Amino acid sequence: MDTLKTISPTIAIAGQPTEGDLASLKAQGYAGVVNLRNEGEPEQPIGPAAEADAARAAGLDYLHYGVGGAPFDPKGVDAVKSFLNRHEGEKVLVHCRSGGRAAAVVLLHQAEAHGWTTADAIANGRAMGLEVKGGLQAMVEQYLTAHPPR
Repeated sequence: MDTLKTISPTIAIAGQPTEGDLASLKAQGYAGVVNLRNEGEPEQPIGPAAEADAARAAGLDYLHYGVGGAPFDPKGVDAVKSFLNRHEGEKVLVHCRSGGRAAAVVLLHQAEAHGWTTADAIANGRAMGLEVKGGLQAMVEQYLTAHPPR
């Protein structure tokens, strides 16, 4: 699995895991996996349905929310935030192809968890290792402006 980065004691982000990576996550103390890739993306050795099967076979909870170039879907972001909140205190891996979308969605979760403004989210996220740039930063800013943390 490429670019595994621990963000907190319970959340890590990474690029695409293999079936072998998924099988080893449980032994590493992980309870769940969030896949942000869309079906049919390049360099996708395992699609979302097969990944769900492999994760569940390894004893992991699994969520798929495909993130593309469009603005974040509030229902999808809420599903990821709920998944992370439900697994509070347990290790969860959030992944995409290379970790960029994973950083952006985890940053949205952290912004809500800490009540950060949009500007605070970008700065605090950078300090946590959740640096988003370019289009992803614009998507995060747009989402937080339209859906400020409660």
